[in-house]
Amino acid sequence: MRFRRVRTLLKPYVTETLYEDEWREIQKTEPDEAGNYGPDLAREVLRYSSAAARIATRESFDVIHAHDWLTFMAGIEAKRATGKPLVVHVHATEFDRGGAPNGFVTAVERAGFAAADRVVAVSGYTARLVAERYGVPPERLRVVHNAIDAREPIGTWKVEAGDPLVLFAGRITWQKGPELFVDAAARVADEMPQVKFAVAGSGDRMRAMMERVSAQGLDERFLFRGFLAPDELARLYARADVYVMPSVSEPFGLTALEALQHGTPVIVSKGAGVSEVVRNVLRVEFGDVEDLASKIMSVLMFPPLRRTLSSRGRAEVRRLSWRESAGRCLAVYREVAAT
Repeated sequence: MRFRRVRTLLKPYVTETLYEDEWREIQKTEPDEAGNYGPDLAREVLRYSSAAARIATRESFDVIHAHDWLTFMAGIEAKRATGKPLVVHVHATEFDRGGAPNGFVTAVERAGFAAADRVVAVSGYTARLVAERYGVPPERLRVVHNAIDAREPIGTWKVEAGDPLVLFAGRITWQKGPELFVDAAARVADEMPQVKFAVAGSGDRMRAMMERVSAQGLDERFLFRGFLAPDELARLYARADVYVMPSVSEPFGLTALEALQHGTPVIVSKGAGVSEVVRNVLRVEFGDVEDLASKIMSVLMFPPLRRTLSSRGRAEVRRLSWRESAGRCLAVYREVAAT
């Protein structure tokens, strides 16, 4: 495998505000360096796409594969420069992220879907959204679910006994439903005073989430761990009695598989893409705080339910493999390379 690296400030989940903050910081600390990047996110995306086109004309390859909107323009320019087929991979759309859609982002997504020979979605949920919002016809759409590879138990780390623990892990953004988690936690706390709640992750709604915890009088019941390294997060999954993913919109939800891998029962929003590959999870309608709180308490109060969700969920996850998902991507490559 060979890499051709492009110096860029683009990174997963970057927003216009985060990008401009980083660019301004470089302007202050390394003013000569700042000129190497676009002064805003849109111009950096276009600069990156031009660099990709130049690289494409110097390389020998069969297929172009671009992931999410940040690289769609790069894929389009590489296709324009070489005539090679383009596959775009959708992990989320602008309509999943909440708030008023960013016009530039939706325009890039629309252009990428229109130019692609195949559009790969991480779930049937996402494929339907792409078809409805962007008019991508079914003959160009393919679903390749995310997966997880088997890993050994954590090892010498001892799962601590103590109060029941409910876990929320992931980006703390509108899309992930952190406010719903706090509101459900308040109802659980009223009925089960011994229960504790842990939050792992960071994001633009973290301060709002903390303020909501304080407003509900739950400061002594919540532990905010921030962003965790994989091993630390694995320990937290293993310690938790139930993992909750109350997303507003969830194209897939890989953290649910990670929790199940550790035998932790999982509650997800109905429609989450992950429920297309595992069935032994509990599902709630987004926004139904009472139902979410009821399901959390059911898992905590009834050991047979908890054991069933744990053992069957773990068994389902063991059948998944990134190798199988990679094979499905290869099949898409063969489709477009043969046309």
